[in-house]
Amino acid sequence: MDFFKLKKAQSNSTTKVSIQREGNRQIKQISEAVSTVPWGISMLSLAWTAGPVTLFAAQISYLLGYNKAPTQENLIFFFVYTVITGIAGIVAQITYKLTRGRKVENQKQQVSMVLEQLPELRWQVLDLHTHQLTPEQRTRYVAKILLQKVDLDPESLKQAVFDLTSNKAFARLLSQIEIYRQVGMDRRIDDLTEAHHELITNVIIGLEDIEPDAIPMLRMRLQGDSPDQKTGMPRHENFIERVFSAIEEENDLLMNDEDVEEMIVLVFELLCGRKIPTLTFSYSGRWELASALDRLETERSKYRIAQATGLSRIRSLTSYINNVKQEYIEAPHEEHTPMSLSQSADLLVEQAELFLDKQAELLTDYCAQSRKSSNKVDKEWVKHQSEILSTSIQLWKEIRKAYSQLGKQHELLLKASDRWDKYIRNYSDNDTQLQLGKGNKGLRIKENIIELDAKAKAEICATLANFLSKNKLTPEDQNKARQTWLRGRVTKTTLHEDHITPELAKQLAIEIALVLEPYIHLSRPEIQRAIYSTHGSYMNDIEPGMSAATKIAMGSAMADEKRKDLSIAAERLALALVKHYQVNLEEKAIAFLRDTYQARESRLNLINQYSASRERKISYLSLRPPVVAAPKRSWYTALIDARRIVN
Repeated sequence: MDFFKLKKAQSNSTTKVSIQREGNRQIKQISEAVSTVPWGISMLSLAWTAGPVTLFAAQISYLLGYNKAPTQENLIFFFVYTVITGIAGIVAQITYKLTRGRKVENQKQQVSMVLEQLPELRWQVLDLHTHQLTPEQRTRYVAKILLQKVDLDPESLKQAVFDLTSNKAFARLLSQIEIYRQVGMDRRIDDLTEAHHELITNVIIGLEDIEPDAIPMLRMRLQGDSPDQKTGMPRHENFIERVFSAIEEENDLLMNDEDVEEMIVLVFELLCGRKIPTLTFSYSGRWELASALDRLETERSKYRIAQATGLSRIRSLTSYINNVKQEYIEAPHEEHTPMSLSQSADLLVEQAELFLDKQAELLTDYCAQSRKSSNKVDKEWVKHQSEILSTSIQLWKEIRKAYSQLGKQHELLLKASDRWDKYIRNYSDNDTQLQLGKGNKGLRIKENIIELDAKAKAEICATLANFLSKNKLTPEDQNKARQTWLRGRVTKTTLHEDHITPELAKQLAIEIALVLEPYIHLSRPEIQRAIYSTHGSYMNDIEPGMSAATKIAMGSAMADEKRKDLSIAAERLALALVKHYQVNLEEKAIAFLRDTYQARESRLNLINQYSASRERKISYLSLRPPVVAAPKRSWYTALIDARRIVN
């Protein structure tokens, strides 16, 4: 028995050493990318400093110029010149090697630090999100994170399921299923699910109202499956747009914690070698059709962004209100249930308007009482409450502005759509159909890759390392803060001193977006659609405290193993072509999308039911936008009353 334990320990040790070695190799490759001189230049430099090349070139030049061999004095001159330049070259090479070595070491430290810290900051951002929740919501949120881990042991799974459902019998059932899953006993799992069918049904029904997004995770576990690293994690729609909106409007309230997490995952997987495939289409042929298609694609992209902007503005105000209620409640004994961001836009707007009304009423009543009473006025309280109201009004105005822009963009989109419809009625089908095989006219699908080369990785790491150092987010800075906090030298708060703050987290997301933009053009709609169509790399197994080499080795392995799944992208592309561009998918086009990109044929046939030849007026407003009224006079009146008291 001891022998087998020893062999297992040796195997684990060997695996860890291999992971460390692979991670160190990746770090070295990235750090040397910028400063490594190409071999051709090095060979020419050595040939020049070696002497014979220069001496030979001088003699040939003299012979060609004067049509005679150089004299003895000329040879002495050339020889001395060669020796001096050779020595100078050797000194230059030695100096370069010394300075280059220091530069490579600095770059290696930067790459190592960034790749070590990004997963740590992701876990801290996930923890930040829990601060907005009630204890019960926080318990269920963390349970869902645990359910997404691949290597969760049966006891931990049991605890996570109990935290999520508060049902001991159901938690014990999932634990038993996990035990049998690990040894591949599928028939035994079927026996358990059949025997506990009523229990399973009751638990699932109970979760539909409180945690509906956890149901697919539980169903997967009930079937004897676990999360797949190769599949990855679903991304949140439009997170890139929200980050760029925050940059454009200079207002980080326009993004949330989930957007920060998504940006960290995106840059980490790209630095680890992730290649994200993209599907786009282009047109070659008649210039009128090309112009109309470009115009329609541009306006459709702008309209999609306008749609996402409106909803993101509403969610930004909702998140702000949740934070205010959590941190600055007026009655500590009262429970404040945060608004769910998954609710409809109409309901969120209605609840936000109610909050603004109450906040304005609170300020107005306090100001009125302070004018009648001789008691001392709490100016700091009034100032703080007025700031909350002022910020809420500003976000409300952003919502109104976004939906106003949506209406204008809708009008431009309809004009571009009418123009495209006009042209496709006047030209042959060959000009407007999806073309396959040989030929240079018509609509064609293009496949590209979003990736970073070694030089881009090194430059991005250098920029992010500088940001982390300036904001004391390096491992060394956070370790010092942790030790200080543990010694009790600072006031203990709910957010530890070694933890990233909400403001810094959003600044980090902005910094990532800005540093990625020159290399992958993150602001382009087609790039954003490509990223949204793929799953992010699975990072839940990269645990806090792992070394940089281990993290990058695991990140690189997950990037390499990530399945190249273009099925969703192909289906989205087909939907756009048929619904918005009036392109009829022929049988060979459907077969091509099915066989090449594994798109579902049933889905493609359903998409193709939109008749391209049928006259219709398309309204891209599939859902009526919420009614966002102008800011109320009572809101501004409350701000004026508060300002009079503070001043």
